[in-house]
Amino acid sequence: MWLLLLWHVFIVYLSMLKAVKGKVLRRFLLYLVGFLFFIFIFLIIVAERMVEPIIKDRLHTLIVQGSDSLYTYQLGDLDASFLGGSVEVENLRVSVDSNRYRQLQARNALPSLTMQIDMVKGHIKGLGVFALIFSKKILVHEIFTQDADVRLIRHKKEEHTAYQRGQPLWKAIQPVIKLIDIDHIELDGIKLLYKHADTSESMKLQFDTCYAAFDDIRIDSLSSLDESRVGFTRDIAMRFRDLKFRTPDSTVKMKAEEINYSSKDKILELVDFKVQPTLKEKEAFYQAVGVQKSMNVISFERARLTNFLLDRFVHNYIISADSLLIEQPEFHFYTDKTYPALLESKMGKYPHQNLLNMDATVQIKGMAVRKANLTYVERGEKTREEGTLTLNDVDISVSNITNDSLLIQRNPHCIANIRGGILGGSPMEMQFVFYLDSTNGRFDAKGSIQGISARQLNALAVPLANTRLQSFNMQQLRFQLSGNDYEAWGNVFMRYNNLFVLIQKKDEETGQLSTKKFLTKIINKYTLQDSNPGPNGRERTAVPVIRARITTQSFFGLIWKTIFTGMQTIMLNSGRME
Repeated sequence: MWLLLLWHVFIVYLSMLKAVKGKVLRRFLLYLVGFLFFIFIFLIIVAERMVEPIIKDRLHTLIVQGSDSLYTYQLGDLDASFLGGSVEVENLRVSVDSNRYRQLQARNALPSLTMQIDMVKGHIKGLGVFALIFSKKILVHEIFTQDADVRLIRHKKEEHTAYQRGQPLWKAIQPVIKLIDIDHIELDGIKLLYKHADTSESMKLQFDTCYAAFDDIRIDSLSSLDESRVGFTRDIAMRFRDLKFRTPDSTVKMKAEEINYSSKDKILELVDFKVQPTLKEKEAFYQAVGVQKSMNVISFERARLTNFLLDRFVHNYIISADSLLIEQPEFHFYTDKTYPALLESKMGKYPHQNLLNMDATVQIKGMAVRKANLTYVERGEKTREEGTLTLNDVDISVSNITNDSLLIQRNPHCIANIRGGILGGSPMEMQFVFYLDSTNGRFDAKGSIQGISARQLNALAVPLANTRLQSFNMQQLRFQLSGNDYEAWGNVFMRYNNLFVLIQKKDEETGQLSTKKFLTKIINKYTLQDSNPGPNGRERTAVPVIRARITTQSFFGLIWKTIFTGMQTIMLNSGRME
């Protein structure tokens, strides 16, 4: 650019010489232009020598002074060109100063995120040299790198201590730097690791390939007040590929094909997500855990958070969004009851209690799950056979998903509605109301199931209870329950006919099943009622049903046991007559 300008000046000069008459005047102009050319070359040489020290000084100010001395850095080489306005940086390493870290930690003044950067090579194009030298402004057209490893560390704030936020970046770098204005930053193919500071308890997320583009970055006092910017950036687009994750004990791993974010659209998207045990085979898994731990595999094609506010997550660890949509998830749960029971208390671990106990603040107005399929397989303790429960084409909608105390004061109810098919397609509807302001896990549940046959129930009854339903036709099951940490109570209604149960036994040597004829006859004739309503037209109901919770029982386990207690009451002719 500078050479073109010089050539243009020279052409203009030749034109002037032709137009000017007189040798003296032409000689004067020749000397004048020569002198100006000498001054120009001299300034270029001086500027070339000045640019690199100034850039290094500005880099020190930005990294060290801008972070309140939290970061230190090492720089291998810096090559700056005055004429091209370009800079090449090699072997830049930015890391946390451990002494300063401990000081800020003691004052609860650490930022929400700290970072470490290892960059092999970076390129700066379109550097405004005169603005850098004479006006203390950093004006850049583009910054680009393909060789960088980035580590982001999340720090948990102390709950009972006021967070001491340091002075803003734009103020910390003054008066050495008055303004930073960058048109475009592109990070292509970098590696990223995200984790919490407490590595012994917290997860680590590793991305092998990341792409990020930041447009219109401006760091000054005015941009800090611009609410349309994320930090100091107008637009951010990020794409993370090949997510890898393992729990601290390495028993569970997670992967995702892509994670995409756009600040323009405010959409965060996960594509081809899957979480599963590290040991995939059942035998290897249970040999490793040695107890009745559930073996879970969860996957979905796509999940999308709309109006996701990235700045709230980065600075305040707030997951804020209008909606969460999950498309076609698959849930596979397996439990082997032949192993010893997992004696682990599940008190305080209902779904809404887990939400309330999250480290992050959650503010999601609504969630929708479309076309979910769930398969639960249990291996019976006595039969050693596997029974299967399936839910198909399930749609779920949840409103007011939050643990924010202010939002809970306005609306303390988180409501989940579920609709789909059970055991091969029988219609099912359920609703759960979770009381977010409750101190004892209060909840309400109601629902109904239509049209269950003996064939459908035998997929569970035979392998798990050595019991076969010779005939059974359940027209409807309805329930209305409430509960807390310690018990569940409510009403159960069930209409059915043609109930006949075969009690079976298994030959230990051959493994064949046979019917206990005498016991079967006694139970069906004197214990079970074959229909409800009975011959007199009166309907038996389980009102009320009360079921105490044992400490190792899960939320859905308590609900199922309460409903099943009500069903037993009705079938054994001990329910209330309507």
